[in-house]
Amino acid sequence: MPAADLWPPEHLAWWVLAVGAGLLVLVVAWYILVFALTRPRRQPAPSAGVGSGERARFEEQVGDIYRRYEAHELDLRGLHLELARTMREYASLRLGRDVSSWTASELTTAQPGLPLGELLREWEEPSFARRSDAEARRAVSGAREVITRW
Repeated sequence: MPAADLWPPEHLAWWVLAVGAGLLVLVVAWYILVFALTRPRRQPAPSAGVGSGERARFEEQVGDIYRRYEAHELDLRGLHLELARTMREYASLRLGRDVSSWTASELTTAQPGLPLGELLREWEEPSFARRSDAEARRAVSGAREVITRW
């Protein structure tokens, strides 16, 4: 076919290009809007600071639990269960979230340098065993040590 028989290229109207660019801008804006509105908002972490008054309150609770054990109101199993509940309450206060149902392993993962997870793991044996060789004083001193150090 000779070149003289070919038709010259058609030029698009300016508005077609403007509509195409506008649609691209709208699609990008839509994705940004959907992404921004569907993501959960980040909330500031609560203050994990514990004052001396709170520490004293938990130390008093540990002492109270030990006094109840010595008065034979609690057996060794009850002592360890109460200490574990108190220490989980203290950890909830320190971490700023409820950890009352966390396992000892989860607490160890959340706070790797803290002996709280190991302490709770140690207390699981007397809490659930028929007979235990655990010592009440050692458990109480471990709880007090975590409260004073952390």
